[in-house]
Formats: sequence, C-alpha cells, structure tokens
Amino acid sequence: MSLDFSVIFEYRQILIDGFVKMIYICAAGLTIGLAVGAVVCAAKMSHSSLLRRCADVYIEWFRGTPFLIQMFILYYVGPNFGLELDATLAGIIGLGIYSGSYFAENYRSGIQSIPRGQIEAARALGMGNAAVFFRIVLPQMMGLILAPMTNNSVSFIKDSAVLSIITVQELSFAGQSVIGQTYRYVEVYAAVALLYWVVITCLTICSARLERFFTRHRTAASRLSTLSAKGDLK
Repeated sequence: MSLDFSVIFEYRQILIDGFVKMIYICAAGLTIGLAVGAVVCAAKMSHSSLLRRCADVYIEWFRGTPFLIQMFILYYVGPNFGLELDATLAGIIGLGIYSGSYFAENYRSGIQSIPRGQIEAARALGMGNAAVFFRIVLPQMMGLILAPMTNNSVSFIKDSAVLSIITVQELSFAGQSVIGQTYRYVEVYAAVALLYWVVITCLTICSARLERFFTRHRTAASRLSTLSAKGDLK
C-alpha cells in the first residue's frame, strides 16, 4: 500500500476548520464544566441535606452513564420536550455538564485535603471566610487538583470526537469527510491523531508548569501557616 500525504495538504482547509471547531467546543465546554463543578461542589459541601442529595444525584448520573448516551438524549430526545439545540451548542452544553460532574469531585477532594489546622490558625489570626479560602485554601488546593483535572480534561478532549455522531463538524467529523472523498484512511487518521496529540501535549505542558508554580506556593503557605499557628499559641 502506497501512502500519499499530499491529500492532507489538498484538503487542509477542511481539517483546519474541524480543528478550530474542536478547540472552540472543548474550550467552551470545559469552561462551563469548571463553573458547573464549582457550583456542584459548593452544594455537596453545604449544610443543606437537600442540596447535598441533589449534588450526589447529578454527580452519580453523569459519571455513571456514557457520554455518547448523554449526547443522544440531549440532542435527539430533547426536542420531544421542547429543547431544540443546534448541534454545536448541544455539544458544548453536553461537554460542560458531563465534565462538571468530574470537576466537582476534583474540587471537593482538593478542599478536603487542606489540613484543618491551617484554616483554624488563619481564623485565629482574624481572617474571614473569603480571605481563608482565597489566601489559604485555593492556592494550595490548586497544586493538589491540577494533575487529576488535567487527566480528566485530556479524556474530555478525546471524548469530544463522539460529537461527530450528532453532526458536530469538529475534527473527527472533518476527517471522516475527507476520507469520504479520498478513501485515504491511513493518511487522514494519522493527521487527525497528530492534531489531537498536539492539543493534549500543549495542555499537559501548561498544566505541569502551573502545578509546579502552585506546589511552590503551597509549600510556602504551609510553612507560613505553621509559623502563624505557633505564634498564636505563644
């Protein structure tokens, strides 16, 4: 079998359009997921049993059912209940809701990993709840949750290929379109895989650098909190 990668250059515009669409959908979907995850995490850690139960149901449902089935329900069953969405918008919302269930648990595990002694020491120094969260909890939890959140985000980016099933014209859809015209499976799938690899590699590198930054901040904050606690006890 002879390979002819000139078809990639010939149909580059279709692949570029699909690549840009994939980036757009993933960026928008994961941004929604980060916001939804924060809200669900707050509900799960609230004092209200009703909010905790609702958060549990949401997390268990979206983590316990396949993303493909969720998209079928949203895009094909939704219109039966008056919810008609454009394919791209359905993809963004679906990815956002799905990723939010995972990010909520990432947030919760990060918050619960902060030693209670540090929070009590900060409050003993007169810091309010907002100051405790933004100056003590948030910087440290970021160093703890970035790695699992990056792993989840990588999975979500790869899962976005599923959106071609509901006619979202992202990268996988564009690749299938080029294959339909050229029958060059190897060359086109190799190009599509390379583009996914580039995106995921860039995300991983950025996340690793952020993780190193927040880990240094976490160490410094931990030492400061310990010294503050000792000073308060004297």
